[in-house]
Amino acid sequence: MKKILILLIITLDIFLFTNSKIIVNEFNKTINICLYTLMPSMFFQILFSNILIKSSIEKYMPNRICRIFNINKNELAIILLSMFSGYPNNIKLLKESKNEYLNYVTNYINPSFLLTTVGFIYLKNIKISLIIFISIITSNLFLTFLLKNKFVNDKYNKKDYKNIYSSSLIDTIKTLSIIFSNLLFISILVVLLKILLPFNNNINSFILGLLEFSKGIYEISNLNIKIFNKGLLILIISVFASISIHFQMISINPKIKYIKYLKYRIFNIFISVIVYIILFILIYKI
Repeated sequence: MKKILILLIITLDIFLFTNSKIIVNEFNKTINICLYTLMPSMFFQILFSNILIKSSIEKYMPNRICRIFNINKNELAIILLSMFSGYPNNIKLLKESKNEYLNYVTNYINPSFLLTTVGFIYLKNIKISLIIFISIITSNLFLTFLLKNKFVNDKYNKKDYKNIYSSSLIDTIKTLSIIFSNLLFISILVVLLKILLPFNNNINSFILGLLEFSKGIYEISNLNIKIFNKGLLILIISVFASISIHFQMISINPKIKYIKYLKYRIFNIFISVIVYIILFILIYKI
């Protein structure tokens, strides 16, 4: 196994050397997307969610909703904050939870990125972004309710923090550094696929989106296809979350069982697509 790994690293290193100009250009694109679209919104939302969870926001969570989903107040707070901050912050917030299955049903895209960047800047169509966002929330909540009997309603072991702001800031920087590092690594695979993929631009954009969602969403938004198809492809990529996000989640919480995680991603896609089609028909009155 080690020999195979060494061989792969050497091969990748040769690929980097022979395609350095293309890779540098891809890195520049990735850095621009991170600095100007992802990181600004993610930084504040991850920071605020960390501050809120460490400030015991769960005290204000209603018991009735907890009973519906068979979870405790802290986990309800994490679900709501996951909607607010998006993945992979949900995995970071759930790291101390004993409910393994919550990791598979709290995968929300950052709403600021989806509604502002994708809706207003990329697609110039806020309606379709709202449809995508509602579809993602609905499918996750449906799965949460469906799996409630698998949850362990136990007390949450919570630490005491002397300086909430400082510890939240450090946690936020750590999370963002994992995200950024994974994005740079995935950029190498993106270049490799761009060179090797024999398909047309539409299929290539979708495949690249499954690999790295922010770049894939940008490329899909520029395709010359109907808005329904653009929204559908962006929805599938957003719910699947891309291999890049999967790496980030495993890096943050190694206890995640990846095959099980993939299974629920596929199930989540199926539900969200049904909701998306229904909402699109209702809103656009087809």
